Amino acid sequence: GGFCETLRRRQRADSRLMVRAAALTAGEEVRRQLLEKGVCSKVEKSTAGGGNFMLDTDRGRAFVKCGTGGSSASKEILEYEAEALRRLGKAAGGALKVPEPWLVGELRPGSAFIVQEALDLGGGTNTNRLGEGLAALHAAAPPADWQQFGFPLEGCCGACPQKNNAEGKDMNWVDFWKECRLGDQLKMLRANQAWDNEMQDVGAKLLEKVPEFFEPLGPPESIKPSLLHGDLWSGNIASLRDGTPVIIDPASYYGHYEADHGINYMFGGGSAFRNSGYEARFPRAPGYEQRRTLYELHHHMNHYNIFGTGYRGGAIAMMKNLLR
Repeated sequence: GGFCETLRRRQRADSRLMVRAAALTAGEEVRRQLLEKGVCSKVEKSTAGGGNFMLDTDRGRAFVKCGTGGSSASKEILEYEAEALRRLGKAAGGALKVPEPWLVGELRPGSAFIVQEALDLGGGTNTNRLGEGLAALHAAAPPADWQQFGFPLEGCCGACPQKNNAEGKDMNWVDFWKECRLGDQLKMLRANQAWDNEMQDVGAKLLEKVPEFFEPLGPPESIKPSLLHGDLWSGNIASLRDGTPVIIDPASYYGHYEADHGINYMFGGGSAFRNSGYEARFPRAPGYEQRRTLYELHHHMNHYNIFGTGYRGGAIAMMKNLLR
């Protein structure tokens, strides 16, 4: 009995040591790369083992995120996130605070991290001020290097890959939405939920009807690209202590400004856009309710792809509602 207990204790101690050895890895590896690449000249030692953690540096506090959407991610995906943060910061022009990315690197192949400036969060979010900031973002003209719908890098939304027309094909918004959003979600569902024929049948009918939802706006070519956050649920909205609204964790692309409303209605009741700050610049356009449902549906399908059948019922109901 005594020997077995000693052995068990030793195994527990060994596993704690292994955990500690693993814990040294992420924090020390990120520190090594920040110093080696000249991003910072001083970085505190860290024993963080992964997930999210802070580092004190001579440039200020850094926030380190390993992976994205709660799982590990490739370097390409976090480079997409860093590029999205840079573009959002530029387009919002001070009306919103977006954390500045410092470095994207790998802990090991397929397991990447992103280092960004840490923000001093804590003020209450003033909805009208947030709305004004989002309106400024959506009103910003796309940069000279990207005038299409989509984004120069393929991306993801949460843990789900997202096609962004990175090759820069010239397509109108209706075609982009059919091919790269609704159509692509259906394709992934065919692989992930092969049994679900109803989703495919109803989805095919909805794909045919998509152009109708945009008819109240005039010809499809009249819809111009705005930079979108892409995943603007309430958990990705915060504010600095001085009240400046903050947006984090983007899944950005250039698209119809209303597309940003979808997930905010799914998780947040649409409050980021249902306020005088936003509506002063972007009043409700004809046919809005149906398009808002179409845009929210995309996120229900994305959640069905990531998390499984708990999101199926909501998605099917929305599709049938749109087909009425």
